[in-house]
Amino acid sequence: MSKIHAPRKSTETPQKAAAAAGRVFKFSLKGAPPVDAKMWAQLKAAARTHREGQDYPVMVEAPDA
Repeated sequence: MSKIHAPRKSTETPQKAAAAAGRVFKFSLKGAPPVDAKMWAQLKAAARTHREGQDYPVMVEAPDA
């Protein structure tokens, strides 16, 4: 039976190391109105309507080999 006497390393990332990897943006939602059913319906309708100059992504097909 073998025994390992090495101390265990923590698998959790410290808070400072995680924040240093990228930028952290903080913004306040103070003053933003809550979204009710009426506003949600307006947002969904606006997302579905086509606007002039709005380009949609085009699927590129792979060439035949």
